[in-house]
Amino acid sequence: MSRRASPALRPHGDMPASATSHDELTSKDYYFDSYAHFGIHEEMLKDSVRTVTYKNAIYHNKHLFRDKVVLDVGCGTGILSMFAAKAGARMVIGIDYSTIVEQAKEIVKDNKLDHVITIIRGKVEEVELPVPKVDIIIS
Repeated sequence: MSRRASPALRPHGDMPASATSHDELTSKDYYFDSYAHFGIHEEMLKDSVRTVTYKNAIYHNKHLFRDKVVLDVGCGTGILSMFAAKAGARMVIGIDYSTIVEQAKEIVKDNKLDHVITIIRGKVEEVELPVPKVDIIIS
């Protein structure tokens, strides 16, 4: 997965620079833009059954995460990345195409996990990872 992130993004959103009007936006543009808004992430985080199930799945398998490199695809606010880091992962790479990554970076830093977690903005198919391979993929 040694691919580069596309630089053709507008500074204020997820839309390609070539998409200048609503008539030119694709369903993919709307899909990724919907994840830029914190409301959808708040809704997922408040779903305690969902969040606790992910947490338990990771924490009850710490032996699988210990000293591993973890890739979190569609990391959003970084909650799964933080679970993996707290479970003992050596390195966690969170990738998301949405601008929510700016909040994720702050959340990771506020939780003092920025020495383990790296958040990257881009499409997973296009980003260049800081490592040649990962051990675990979560999403």
